[in-house]
Amino acid sequence: MKRFHFKLSVKLKLHLYIIIGIIVTISVITIFSIQKSRKEIDLSIEKSLIQEIHAIHKMFEREHALKLEKVKTDLRIVHELFYKQNFEISNKKYVIEVENQNNSVKHKTSLNEWFLNGKKVHEDFSFVDKTYRLFGGTTTIFQKSDSGYVRISTTVPKLDGSRALNTFIPFDSPVVQTTEKGNIFYGRAYVVNDWYITAYEPIKKGNDIVGMLYVGDKEKDLDVLQKILSSIKLGKSGYIFAFDKKHNMIMHPNMMQAETELPDLLESIHTRKKGILRYFHPDRKENTLVAFDYFPEFELYIAASINEKDETNTLVKGIIYNSLLLALIMIIIFSVFTYYVTTDNIHSFLEQLEQSNLKLASAQKEIRSTEQKFRALFNNSSDEIFVSDLYGNILLVNDLICKTLGYTKEELTGMHFRDLKTEQYYGSVDKNLDTIRKLGKLRHESEHVTKSGKVIPVEMKSKIIDFDNQRAILTISRDITERKEIEDKILRTIISTEEKERKRFAADLHDDLAPILSTIKLYSDLLKKDDLKNLNKADAINNIDELVEMALRTTKEISNNIRPNILQDFGLAAAVNEFCNFLKQTKSINISLSTENYKIEKRGIEESILYQAVKELINNTLKHAKAEKIKIDLKSFGDQVILYYRDDGIGFDIKEATSSKSGLGIYNILNKIKTINGSCDMHSEKGKGMFIIISIKLKMNN
Repeated sequence: MKRFHFKLSVKLKLHLYIIIGIIVTISVITIFSIQKSRKEIDLSIEKSLIQEIHAIHKMFEREHALKLEKVKTDLRIVHELFYKQNFEISNKKYVIEVENQNNSVKHKTSLNEWFLNGKKVHEDFSFVDKTYRLFGGTTTIFQKSDSGYVRISTTVPKLDGSRALNTFIPFDSPVVQTTEKGNIFYGRAYVVNDWYITAYEPIKKGNDIVGMLYVGDKEKDLDVLQKILSSIKLGKSGYIFAFDKKHNMIMHPNMMQAETELPDLLESIHTRKKGILRYFHPDRKENTLVAFDYFPEFELYIAASINEKDETNTLVKGIIYNSLLLALIMIIIFSVFTYYVTTDNIHSFLEQLEQSNLKLASAQKEIRSTEQKFRALFNNSSDEIFVSDLYGNILLVNDLICKTLGYTKEELTGMHFRDLKTEQYYGSVDKNLDTIRKLGKLRHESEHVTKSGKVIPVEMKSKIIDFDNQRAILTISRDITERKEIEDKILRTIISTEEKERKRFAADLHDDLAPILSTIKLYSDLLKKDDLKNLNKADAINNIDELVEMALRTTKEISNNIRPNILQDFGLAAAVNEFCNFLKQTKSINISLSTENYKIEKRGIEESILYQAVKELINNTLKHAKAEKIKIDLKSFGDQVILYYRDDGIGFDIKEATSSKSGLGIYNILNKIKTINGSCDMHSEKGKGMFIIISIKLKMNN
């Protein structure tokens, strides 16, 4: 009986010690976990807010860039539509009352009547309304007056919704000062009562600037921005708000609540422009974390606010609950264990536990060794390795990426692939991600931009993998700068070889055709002098016929490969002038050529390609366009060459022409320009002629 009591007492004591140990251990772990979790959550919240503000800032930048690109395109459309019509200025005048858009001062002025296709322009909105239906932006026709440029036809609204007709921009405006010099103004401008992204082009009559064409789009669409910002969710309590430099709240999830935002908070954001801060809200009695940034193009301050306590309370409660549950389970398990297991069994168990610990330590050592080998392979790879989620957000990178791009791993983690792309490849990122999600893999070429702005061409291979218990995209990126340089060198070598062949054909023309023509001249002189000696006249004529046939055959064989000497000796402008002068002599078409602004003195492959393109375009016009006029304008700006070509023919379907290797020859022209890294902007409609702008940057030959 005493022995049983002794054993029971030992078990109870052991049981009590274990319970106390479990409670102390779980309490320490819980406190430590709560403190560590709070710090990690705070850091995570800060990082999340900064990333969110950065993403919104990027969105605003992209919105501003897209609007500027749109107004440039819209101006080209308005320019084409305006100058396709018959524009006339009458000597007849009319008097109207005009209003200064800056100070609303009014006065009367006298203007000449303008006509488009016989219709009076003033107070006729058919032209500007047509452009609104085409691209949705605002359009205005300005007429120069004694005080500035007056809107005589416009879609720009006043505050009351009516058209801003007869309002004028004074001469001291930067817009007017730019257009008065004959230049096009692009950029931000105040239009009647709001800021717009605009383009203004001078209207010329002869050498005089008589007005302006305007297109523009509102700088910021508050309704759309409000909708976008309101849709962004930041945890449980976070939200996005924006205000202007006068501290007027522009966007807020709850505009009634916006009035309670503290003035000193807005002032701090206004002063610091960009950063993150914490402040205590006296009305709501809570600590709030705010990340913010300033977007100068829109003159907006963007801020993301979140309540730290709301974000951490749920996690803290969860940790405490899980700790209590774990403690209870461990107490039950060890209570049963200590009650039914003898001291001998405990000793045996401890020995087995020690052996297990040794095996576990050995296994952990092997795991660490394997992990070290994997990390060594991962970080010492000769290729850049990305791991991202299925939507392009970067999760993991190797050391080579940081060395190549100049970012730290912390900076790259959380960035999107779009943040590393050049403008050319920015728009293709989402399309490539869709392909990877559908097919499971993709191989393509792209360009990366380093932190310092350097552009690196890369080849990327992507596939979907399982990573950290989720599907992810593994991407291997290889620098192909050297390969691109080799390809460019090969291409230039091929084109250079073609140039040499053309020179050889020119030599053949001189060596093969010239003797034949000289012989024909000899016979001709003999016939003129009637000095045939032992040769009768009929034989001489027969010999001349045979020589002419021989000359025609020789010409036909080499004519397609001759390179004009004038291109080699005097350059592109002289060669194009000579070719057009030859066509003018035929009087088959009216050609207008301008090369006064072409100042290039280099003799390179690019000039040969451009010369071939001009001949091909003229050939297409003569064969297919049924045109009466051709206009060619050749210009240079430093090493940049611009070729503008236009005809008034029947036009054609661009998509059909560029998708075929035959037909109008457009496919060949585009490919030739592409070989020298040039760009083409082509427009055509059936019945409305065509025009093409070719832009090439010349390179010095190595």
